[in-house]
Amino acid sequence: MADTTVPGTPESSAGGRGSSGVRMRQLPSLPAVSAALAIATLWGACSGGLTVSLDVGGDALCTGAGCTGDAKCTGVSNCTADAPAGDSGADGSDATGAGFAVEILTFKLDAPLEGIAVGAFEPPAVEYGRFSVEPRFKHLVNFLMTPFCPPCRVALPTNGPIVLIADDLETLVFSPMDHFFVSYVSFEDDAIRYGVAGEVDVLPAGFEHRFIAVRGQGVNATVREWGRRMLEDRGKLRVDRYADTGLSRLGYWTDNGAWYYYKTEPGMNEEETLLAVKAEADKVGIPYGYFQIDSWWYFKDGEAGLWPPAGLVLWEPQPEKFPSGLSAFHEKLGLPLVAHNRWFAVKNAYLEDFPFVVEETMSLPTSGGVFEKFMSDAKSWGVETYEQDWLINQVQGLKYLRNHVEHASTWMQQLDDAALGEGLTTQLCMPGAAHVMDSIDRKAATTTRTSTDYHLDVSKESYWPQFHTVNMIASALGLLPFKDNFQSSEKHGEAEALISALSAGMVGIGDGLGMARKDIIMRTCREDGVLLKPDRPATPIDKMFLPHERPYTTFTESATPGLGRTVYLAAYLLERENPERSLQDRAWAIMMYDGRDIGELFVFPDEVTDWQVDLPAELEIHGPVVAFDWRTRSVELVEGALSLPPLDHLYDFRYLVLAPVQSNGLALIGDVDRYVTMADRRIAGAEVLPDAIRASLIGNPGEAVALWAFDAIAGKMLVPVEATVGADGTAVIEVGR
Repeated sequence: MADTTVPGTPESSAGGRGSSGVRMRQLPSLPAVSAALAIATLWGACSGGLTVSLDVGGDALCTGAGCTGDAKCTGVSNCTADAPAGDSGADGSDATGAGFAVEILTFKLDAPLEGIAVGAFEPPAVEYGRFSVEPRFKHLVNFLMTPFCPPCRVALPTNGPIVLIADDLETLVFSPMDHFFVSYVSFEDDAIRYGVAGEVDVLPAGFEHRFIAVRGQGVNATVREWGRRMLEDRGKLRVDRYADTGLSRLGYWTDNGAWYYYKTEPGMNEEETLLAVKAEADKVGIPYGYFQIDSWWYFKDGEAGLWPPAGLVLWEPQPEKFPSGLSAFHEKLGLPLVAHNRWFAVKNAYLEDFPFVVEETMSLPTSGGVFEKFMSDAKSWGVETYEQDWLINQVQGLKYLRNHVEHASTWMQQLDDAALGEGLTTQLCMPGAAHVMDSIDRKAATTTRTSTDYHLDVSKESYWPQFHTVNMIASALGLLPFKDNFQSSEKHGEAEALISALSAGMVGIGDGLGMARKDIIMRTCREDGVLLKPDRPATPIDKMFLPHERPYTTFTESATPGLGRTVYLAAYLLERENPERSLQDRAWAIMMYDGRDIGELFVFPDEVTDWQVDLPAELEIHGPVVAFDWRTRSVELVEGALSLPPLDHLYDFRYLVLAPVQSNGLALIGDVDRYVTMADRRIAGAEVLPDAIRASLIGNPGEAVALWAFDAIAGKMLVPVEATVGADGTAVIEVGR
């Protein structure tokens, strides 16, 4: 059937927003259950949308147990979900604003469905249909249902989202809009299959399930638009980059990969060790703003960190680790805490006081009372952020969280409500993509871990690309990422610090006593420990998702009032066949992802041979910019194209600040003692004068700040100008000819 564009109508009861009109098309024939109604809601862009209701015949839904791979169901009428060519899916629908086409598909049941589980995630218990996609969308990214939801370039059944990419970088993002934990999304034969996961056994009467498809030009742009639509649907704003202490200040971490993960200084307990770290930091001038305490501090049914697995028994400090308790430790430390928690053991201290579901390897409370106790205790101990770890492992370990449409979301809501009740924020750790999508319904969550656990000096290809790709999804949905802690003293400590700073999220240090590199650490923050961030998390440039022979390249930016957009471009040498890539690096990459080839997670060239960057096409930079090499301090005036100087060593990096040339011929590069030279917590704004740039600074009272600038007319660097921040935390610097 031919598509028909109709004007926008008043917003329907299902909600949603749009702009100019919506695309109405005939949906593929859908199976029905009794009087079940399949409703497809295609939202337009302005004040409303159009609801198309199809009362389709038949006696039963096509469920996973009865459906074959071609979506035909034995003995069930109207089971074919494929639509005629041109009638379904990514068919060039009218853009609903800013060059994007958006469709929201809603399916609703009037009568309940029972006994539909098929025993595993796949095949789906209920399949709604197939969303046809043009064959030219031949590149994809979906996200593994494993801790930290690593990206994968091989099509697999997941909770979503899935990102499909054409050679010209036109992009389609498809995901559920609700019921994230029980959603099923897969891609095969040029179509997206979607429905309800196979372990769900009952769908209640009135069950409504929505999916969204966003199509546009550019991977980053389309993913951001998808996230904007998801947030807009909930009326939720993005998390502020400085929403809590963890996001605002430099932190000290004891997570896996840190020096003091299940380890202390000889002759000291945990409390004494951490107080010694704080004392040394104060002495040398490293301004930690909080400390994180990981799973080693509370009672578990075992004492190992990762293996053998040990669940929570009692979320209270072990007296041999904190003899005076956490409140007293907090008082001695003088800083707030981020406190870790994991899954509940089968036998734990809360079973008699709170309702629980108990399964083979773990248990879970079925009411919010135990979480309310946790948050109340945390508040009294000086905790500001509650870190819930092992999230997807709990979903995988408890059938209770997989066999019902509400159990997992209720669990996350109970956590959220408890944290909000005590004024705490939360961090989502070891999430699946469903947890990240579910965060649009949560108010306390500010950060999420988007990279697997850090380990020093090994296999950076197992960490850096995955982190930046998941950042793209998490930040689109309004969360700030956390790369995990790092040790500044490791061989690639500078790169780890840079990546942390450019993430716009938390920065966590994990060095032992006498090891911390103050010079590296202080490049991430001001003298008072306030983090200096770009405006958004760094993500891969779009062409990283196509076959290439380039360094792994990421970008982010700062938009400075009065000056415009400064772009931060980082390129990391990741090569499969680099002679410096050790057997340990190769083995680690295999082990980290259960034997999956690391090239399935990102485009991993055998050798990097292409060092060119197309500034207009890849970074939206039009006009001349000054390319400042942050490491060498060399400067080049460029326009249109940029050639990166090649790197010689594995895991080395090139970092450029691309500063716009102003109308007077000057380009302000900023505070080059920091990675993010034009951060808005350093430079609040600027004014272009005939022969100078006047910048308004922010900083710690008494802090000396020098700004660098380049004269594009004279072709030379100007003499840096230094100012001292005043008692009010501000200063003004004028840099000119």
